[in-house]
Amino acid sequence: MIERIRLSDRICRIRACASAGEPLLTRYGFLRETLDEPLETVHLDTDRLTLEAPSYTLGLSVAQSENGFTVTLPLAPGERLFGLGDECRDRVQKRGHIAQIKQANVKSYGPIPYLMSSRGWGILVNCTWAHTFDIGATDPDTLVISSAHGAADVYVFLGESMRECLKLYTDVSGKPALMPKSAYGLTVVLNEEATARTLLDDALRFRDRGIPCDTFGLEPSWMSKRYDYSTDKTWDPARFPFPSWQPKNYYGGWAFVNSLNRMGYGLSLWLCCKYDLFWKEEQDAFSDEKLSHTGGEIDDAHFKQGIRMDTVTKPGEDWFEHLKRFVDNGAEAFKLDGSDQVIPFPDRLWAGRYTDAEIRNLYPLVYARQMQQGYTEHTGRRAMIYTCGAYPGIQSYAATWAGDTGCNLGVAVSLMNYAMCAHTNASFDFTNESPEKIHFGFLAPWSQHQGWANWTYPWYAEPETEETYRYYARIRSSLFPYLYSYARVAYDTGMPILRPLCLSYPDTDRYDGVLNEYMLGDSLLVSVMDPHLTLPEEDDWYDFYTGERYTGPREFTYTLPENRGGAVFVRAGSIIVTQPPAPSLRNAHPEVLYVHVYPGKDADFVLYEDDYTTPAYENGQCARTLITLRGDTVTIGKREGGYDGMPKQPRFEIIRHG
Repeated sequence: MIERIRLSDRICRIRACASAGEPLLTRYGFLRETLDEPLETVHLDTDRLTLEAPSYTLGLSVAQSENGFTVTLPLAPGERLFGLGDECRDRVQKRGHIAQIKQANVKSYGPIPYLMSSRGWGILVNCTWAHTFDIGATDPDTLVISSAHGAADVYVFLGESMRECLKLYTDVSGKPALMPKSAYGLTVVLNEEATARTLLDDALRFRDRGIPCDTFGLEPSWMSKRYDYSTDKTWDPARFPFPSWQPKNYYGGWAFVNSLNRMGYGLSLWLCCKYDLFWKEEQDAFSDEKLSHTGGEIDDAHFKQGIRMDTVTKPGEDWFEHLKRFVDNGAEAFKLDGSDQVIPFPDRLWAGRYTDAEIRNLYPLVYARQMQQGYTEHTGRRAMIYTCGAYPGIQSYAATWAGDTGCNLGVAVSLMNYAMCAHTNASFDFTNESPEKIHFGFLAPWSQHQGWANWTYPWYAEPETEETYRYYARIRSSLFPYLYSYARVAYDTGMPILRPLCLSYPDTDRYDGVLNEYMLGDSLLVSVMDPHLTLPEEDDWYDFYTGERYTGPREFTYTLPENRGGAVFVRAGSIIVTQPPAPSLRNAHPEVLYVHVYPGKDADFVLYEDDYTTPAYENGQCARTLITLRGDTVTIGKREGGYDGMPKQPRFEIIRHG
């Protein structure tokens, strides 16, 4: 017998063994069932059911064994499947593939058990145990989802398109968060030998050389004990001194972070963690019931309570509690190292009750949420938390980067696979070693230059390389109004900023294998790491660099202009709003915005604004301006809405291309 819970006309939950209790994703509130329509539960005396959508039916079979489960769905001819997050980096279309949903360092940083079809339906597996998607590999006409542990429990989304399916998925798993304004600029993670003085000198050099930059990140050397997993960590007093006569949470004129902030930069701190975060989730402190020791000759106090093998965790103390001091010192972002999130601890019992096998997939998600909520509750501001681990819902709590895997075509595929799970704030490490890496790094949803143990600062390269870096950094800064408006689209609809061509052009399979191109918003087509270019059908395209117009469909090898690292094309019938490049986004208050018009079709663009700092956008504090292109006529509508501290609207300057 199975249980069907109707959450809305388009979303239902199917589960067996309801008596087994809620899986941890729902137990901890990562999956939401408080939708607009009342819940409706039906118990069926069968293991098979058929779900009806307006244009198709979807069959589903559920088999529950003593320990595990199998869920089976027939696949239609020509049906294509997408999703599953960062579980592989060699494909985006997943039919014919077997996927292991299991955290693994480097190999599978962010497996997400959400799969959607080109027909418009999707399925989310509510399971934290390792499990497998056999997507027509064994039987070409069947999807089989199986696990050796846990109860069968899935959410099914009955959309009419993949776009609609992403919206339904985020109704349950959470909306993609808007990052603070500075996070859409450039983050530079400094060489691990950095000190307070060299950090400030580097900050000054970025400004003097006209390279926009918003955030500096420190590696483990910021701590007095590198790779300190404890809650007793402190600043390294030699590298990053604070006045000893001031409180530990001092933030004032004698602190290096204060000087950094006054220059328009934020500070990010690297963290490692193997803390037992599940005590907080369980809200049930470990019992310290006194143990009887009467009759002994020695009254030894340490016999009065149990001995915990976990010497890192302090039950009753939240992980974020010890980080408040560093936030008060001026840190406003945290980079969560991946290794201990995505490797197993086979002999560990979490919160005194869960085996590592049950929670390993979930740990990165719990970590990200506790960091995000802790920061926002402490400051009232949005958090910039970035991590390389992921599971369903990560889009609501943290940005990700692609771990210690550099900048390559596989990284591009990981971003596309995240996009197919509505995770929009995804990026990777890049350096200035080639124009190709610079180009890709600055044209991602967010940008992180990794310094760790290298010296790939722009000024330590050839003059032409520095100029390339400066060019792309200025492009990145100028695109903020465009990128931020599409970040809001992601929040509203689940449609990510970065989109594989198969998501932007879903009605054909011709772009399923295009792994070196993506759309950035509706208008920009970006190619990375490979000069072979595919221009999609039905559209004309303008070369961003030269203005030359091309007609699709077309495949060719693109000849890059000098000192450029990849192609950028603009779809005909586009409106792109930009601002003057600024040294840092946080201090940018432009008096003019440029409305770039690329004719060819009618177009709409909604310029979105909010305070860029607090979560007030979630409560409707925002402003929108509709800009339209009809034939040759550009119309800029009235600014609608508002938010606290909203400045005077900039004037608009229209720039026509082509």
